[in-house]
Amino acid sequence: QESYLGKVKMIYIDPPYNGGKDRFVYNDTFDMGEEQYAEESGLLDENGDRQFHANNTSNPRFHSSWCNMIYPVLMLSRGLLSADGVIFISIDESEVSNLRKIADEVFGSANYAGEIIWKNSSKNDEDYISIQHEYILCYVKDKSVNLGSWIEPKEGVEEIFAAFERFHAQYGDDWERIHKAALEWYKQFPESNPIYASKHYSWMDSRGVYFPDNISGPNFGQYRYDVIHPVTGKICKEPTSGWRYPESTMKNRIAQGLVHFGKDETTVPNNKTYLMNTINQSLTSIKYKDGRVASKQLTALMGKNCFSNPKDVSLLALLMKAIGIGENDIVLDFFSGSGTTAEAVMSVSSEQNIKAHYILVQWPENLDENLKRAVGSAIQVTKNAIAICDELQRPHLLTEIGKERIRRAAKKIAA
Repeated sequence: QESYLGKVKMIYIDPPYNGGKDRFVYNDTFDMGEEQYAEESGLLDENGDRQFHANNTSNPRFHSSWCNMIYPVLMLSRGLLSADGVIFISIDESEVSNLRKIADEVFGSANYAGEIIWKNSSKNDEDYISIQHEYILCYVKDKSVNLGSWIEPKEGVEEIFAAFERFHAQYGDDWERIHKAALEWYKQFPESNPIYASKHYSWMDSRGVYFPDNISGPNFGQYRYDVIHPVTGKICKEPTSGWRYPESTMKNRIAQGLVHFGKDETTVPNNKTYLMNTINQSLTSIKYKDGRVASKQLTALMGKNCFSNPKDVSLLALLMKAIGIGENDIVLDFFSGSGTTAEAVMSVSSEQNIKAHYILVQWPENLDENLKRAVGSAIQVTKNAIAICDELQRPHLLTEIGKERIRRAAKKIAA
């Protein structure tokens, strides 16, 4: 770790969520001697060795065991982050409150950058409240260095542009008919679809897609004058607080076609705000990405469903681009699992024509042992992973699945 102290731009970790079936390495030294507690609790195997602990809800130290696992990881992470470094931590409701407290202590509450809600599920069969989301907590190493100018493209923008191109091809310069077609098109999208958030962009002119924005003045009564409707020739209704611009500026904007007029003078004119000028936004706190998509993509890549609940490549890539991953930057993942972080780094590097680097850390879990403990759908998933290892003539280890995923993803990205 000495070689990378202060050199890692981004750390992403997806630790065990402590759902009652997790097994992880942790130090459980409390007032009772560590070995004494291990012996009395039956945590030693027949050889007296202790590596993985099954942390189920019957464990009297259920939450403290998890906290003792995550604390040294976060401490190590802080030392590895560069001055402008960022850490993202995935977690669910089981430990999010404890994680926040620990991370506040390690990174300082002042360096808390916010949390992202990832709506990744539509399940509705749980008792009490069906949880349909996970959390991604974010901290920076030092807010005085990283000022948080993080931006992302608005999702769904390309689909909107494509739709308006179809409308324009069909209706020509009949902007009213294009507007009506756009309103109908937007109706198909639920609030969970990112296109829904841009449905106010329902007009088009020769410049492109826009929405009629507020043109009233910020200071009451500062600019008052008559604006003539271009069709009726009558004075338009004026905003209550007056116009936003001086009269000369308004006349210039009208001449340039930058003011949206209603059918007649009874409607207050509006500014035209174009989608092409607002395609970026600050990194937002809610992400809608179906968790099944990542599983399907990994299955397609590997030929079999060999990993449960992999993270979404596009979501990690979005975070990397938002914080400005650049040339020779390093991204580290302490719980790399199937290797999603590596694929995301390679994807961003290819897209932005840079050479970013990744470091993945993963305990070499024995798949045969995992199969003995597997239940439900995890049984077949683990069998598939073992089958892939056999096809590759490699040991039955989780890390072999991760390495093969990286190889295949690299070939796909380079193709």
